[in-house]
Amino acid sequence: MTKYTFKLIAVLLTLSLNLLLSCKNDDSIAVNSTSNKYSTLETKILSDNKPIQLIGANSFHVFSPESTDMNSWNLDLSREFIGNIKETPITGNAIQDSNSSYLHSIQSIVDSNRANNRITIICPFGWDGKESNMFTGKFPTQTIWWSEYKVIMQQWATYFKNQPDVWIEVWNEPYQYDRTDGYTDAVWLNTMNEIVTLIRNAGNTNMILVPCAEQGQDESVILNKGVEFLKDKSNILFDIHAYEKWLLDNNPSLNNRLDQLMQKKLPIIFGETAPMNSGVLMNPKSFLDIIYNKGISVCAWTWKKDTNDQDALLNNEGLPNNNNNNNWGDLYKTISIKKRNP
Repeated sequence: MTKYTFKLIAVLLTLSLNLLLSCKNDDSIAVNSTSNKYSTLETKILSDNKPIQLIGANSFHVFSPESTDMNSWNLDLSREFIGNIKETPITGNAIQDSNSSYLHSIQSIVDSNRANNRITIICPFGWDGKESNMFTGKFPTQTIWWSEYKVIMQQWATYFKNQPDVWIEVWNEPYQYDRTDGYTDAVWLNTMNEIVTLIRNAGNTNMILVPCAEQGQDESVILNKGVEFLKDKSNILFDIHAYEKWLLDNNPSLNNRLDQLMQKKLPIIFGETAPMNSGVLMNPKSFLDIIYNKGISVCAWTWKKDTNDQDALLNNEGLPNNNNNNNWGDLYKTISIKKRNP
């Protein structure tokens, strides 16, 4: 065999390899790393089987997907507001929806977060972008879009199943805060089981966030049903929202409530917390200090530039927003830039 034959064989092998690589042009395939990149073990979130603590913020990147500005705050997570799940594209170019808003694709949001080493939580906040059809306080199975919603959840689950840094939350803040809508813990159990099963049947093994009751603030449902719910499931995080029912509580009670959750080995994340809710100004400092010291993960509400919004982390100039909000901007940045405490 001549040296020219060897060269020809080498060229053919190179061409074959390039052809093989060029065929892998689907983002959901190209980023396929190990399916257990992120997982849970009892109360802990793991990355490559090592405990981690994650500090993040709720974001509106569906309207502008660039997330580089979050880097200076050392944020690990971006919980993404998807307020029009009916029309927001999964991939492709931005579209103008029926409300005249321009919506970027979920994949473009994920790409920007990923480029900045940030996990994306995609969360359905609303059906069609209209205030009346936001999910908070709604009884999921009684909504007129319940069947269509499940179709979209299945589409999300299928498309992102090989992107382990894309986590899906199944609903934002279900059920009324006062349980006057006919809510029971059995209803929660059946509905959350149905949605999680749908996602898993799509072959998606990524982390799934499951909200608590009473518009997300009530942890008693997972104390009552959490262990039962977790049976034969993996990679589940229960999402609790910390507003009045948490921030107006005293420190001994907060510690006791968190210890109860940990004693039951329930994996939790606080998906929202902020100083203002329902017209009550609160101070999240004690709560944040406690959960940081316990290694619990948290996302602030909310990452946007708006000096006049007491929950906005940034003022109009992009600096920490401390305007009549118990120095919320500096408070949360102090936590987010600290070394993680898993």
